[in-house]
Amino acid sequence: MHRIFYQFEGATPAPGDEVRIIGEEARHALRVKRLETGHRLDVIDGSGTLAHASILGSEKLGKRDGWALLLRIESVQEAPRITPHIDVRSAVPKGPRLESMVDALSQVGAATWGPLISERAVVDPREGKLSRLERVVEESAKQCGRAWLMEIAPRTFIDDLQELGENLIVADASGGPYEPSGIDSITLAVGPEGGWSASELDKLRQSGARVCAFGTHAMRIETAVVSACAIMLDTEQRDRAVPGTPGREDTP
Repeated sequence: MHRIFYQFEGATPAPGDEVRIIGEEARHALRVKRLETGHRLDVIDGSGTLAHASILGSEKLGKRDGWALLLRIESVQEAPRITPHIDVRSAVPKGPRLESMVDALSQVGAATWGPLISERAVVDPREGKLSRLERVVEESAKQCGRAWLMEIAPRTFIDDLQELGENLIVADASGGPYEPSGIDSITLAVGPEGGWSASELDKLRQSGARVCAFGTHAMRIETAVVSACAIMLDTEQRDRAVPGTPGREDTP
């Protein structure tokens, strides 16, 4: 089923309400997906609302304003946030690999991602590059049906992580396997492809962070980040009843 990203103005709509959507989302649904009156689709707002709707009609507004799509809301669900909340901080891969990584993290279920600046980091992204990732997150949410958007956070430095203590997981081959903690908010730190420096790793260990290995082989940043996040979520969710987990009775 086609999904539209749309942030509702004012109160959350109720069944029977009509919603008018204009702009790129309307154009894509009508001109690319070829949806017509009577077709059903889902609307997500990135803040937990999942609305199921049907198309009442459409209107061509002109070359400047594009298309308008008129929907009738059929049902509305409020989805819980994914638990545990995984805040990912990592080195930044080069070029288009960054967008691919953010897209995959969103699909896996990370709550937040932000660039981590370390001694051997190669890329320090500018604000413009980070702001463009917001669109990647929206597109990813539509693709996977995610109710809550993954957040893009400002850059972080190693010293900023030391106060997290046992809530911080540091990915490194020198660590042991990941074990569930039962903690609801966990930060995952993944270093550059050159690895952490000895002083960085020692500093993080002394702060109380857990160092864990997430695979046998050396990985690219984007592979390590997504793999580690997926392993952490799966390991934690297996030990507890988590709202929003696929296959559970409380999942919307």
